[in-house]
Amino acid sequence: MKLLWQASLLSGLVFSAAASAQVDPSVGGTVSQQAFGSRYALNSANPANLLVVADPAGSGRSVLKTTVKDAQSAVDGIKRTDFYPLNEASASGLRWYAISVYIPSDWTVHPYPAVVAQMDTSTSATNLAAPLSLLVRGSTLELNLNSNYRGTSGADVATAANSAAEVLKLGPLVTSKWYCLVIRSDWSPSLGRGAITMWMNGEKVYNANNSTNSYFGAAHVPRAGLMFPGLMGVTERSVYTDFIRMGGVNTTVLNMYAVTPCAAFVTGPTIQW
Repeated sequence: MKLLWQASLLSGLVFSAAASAQVDPSVGGTVSQQAFGSRYALNSANPANLLVVADPAGSGRSVLKTTVKDAQSAVDGIKRTDFYPLNEASASGLRWYAISVYIPSDWTVHPYPAVVAQMDTSTSATNLAAPLSLLVRGSTLELNLNSNYRGTSGADVATAANSAAEVLKLGPLVTSKWYCLVIRSDWSPSLGRGAITMWMNGEKVYNANNSTNSYFGAAHVPRAGLMFPGLMGVTERSVYTDFIRMGGVNTTVLNMYAVTPCAAFVTGPTIQW
């Protein structure tokens, strides 16, 4: 079923107020540069690589600019400038996320992948890929999904080789545009128990029910910014990201989409259920 949301000034204000009530106010959300450390943790070789700036698309809202320079040192083994909300680690159960990314017009196309958003885990098996990654590979945008029902100890342990992996090609990369990813996930490493649905800019791009979607014992933390699993291939990269938003059991896709940068520029989107 499709639900049409007609955005006028009045209805937009009413809708935004209703949406805000459904988005978790205690974790993540918009903060100033000075208060950033009270809500988020940063991974970067230099704290100056993350700045609170005006939306490059002209909405008037504050967003984040993250930069990685190849000449700077790695952090935890990779070149990165990414952030994640404090006090957020869901091991199981229903959780909503909204992570939005804007690729600038001066982005240099290169075959080496750049991860711009991720659902990370605290699993003790360090060789396992993140359950969910949004990345730029060459001139395309893609989602990578990984999971495993095996534990991290014993005779039959989870490894990269025996994990389930899936790649979703979302289409050609378009610069100077917000990509707003909304995720509804009922996290579970158990066979036949998990569920996950994802929307990109209002379009449903993935849905899986009664399936494994995580790792045994893992707690999930959303990240945004720039992470390079291998070489960068260029001397410097920057992206813009929105602050990370989260919702709970009573949240809807409309609630989450309304607080993303995409909502400011859409006159009448069709949200695919």
